[in-house]
Amino acid sequence: MTDDAHTLPDTRTQAPAHAAPGRSREAWYVRALTALGRGLRRFGRWLAAWGRRLAPSPFLWVGIVLGFGTSLLVWESVLLLGVVVWLFGIWVWVTRGRPVLVALGLGIVLGWLPMLYFFVGSLPHTMIGLPGVEYDL
Repeated sequence: MTDDAHTLPDTRTQAPAHAAPGRSREAWYVRALTALGRGLRRFGRWLAAWGRRLAPSPFLWVGIVLGFGTSLLVWESVLLLGVVVWLFGIWVWVTRGRPVLVALGLGIVLGWLPMLYFFVGSLPHTMIGLPGVEYDL
């Protein structure tokens, strides 16, 4: 009995007195990074599920071709059309369970982005650049 009274308690299994029961003793940033990792994994699984659902759809690929092949005169209208079709497609998907318009609208927006980068960004008359820059036409 005297040997037990003179030994130190095992602190590896006991929480300190100031820690709430059930709370880990990790720093706040470790807990935040762990939660961020869980959220990114969850987002990745959600994105992969949507990718598997929409990638084989011909409407996605038709939308990409329509978005990329538009005229420069209507490139802003095509983006607006893509977003409207996408949002209307979400409503149709929720009410009727058909992702056709979601795929078409997403395809138009995805096809519009490289067209914007390659063609519109290279044209000086579009005035895309730093504020105050005057283009010599």
